[in-house]
Amino acid sequence: MDDALTIKLCKYINEHFRPNYKSNRDFALSCGIDEKTVRLIQQENYNLSVKLLKQICEAQNVKMSQVLQAINE
Repeated sequence: MDDALTIKLCKYINEHFRPNYKSNRDFALSCGIDEKTVRLIQQENYNLSVKLLKQICEAQNVKMSQVLQAINE
């Protein structure tokens, strides 16, 4: 993914998904990912794989297409 897309995806996750949890740990556990990954996403410079994005979206009951549409990609 290019840098602009990476930043948009990270921002979207930080603004729309992460605030629904009291901690990074809770968010990570709900998505089945490592807490370190959540911290890297918060830095908005983490190159998410399609698999990871799908995993996060499924945990949030959101389609990947909805996220991509929301960030105009």
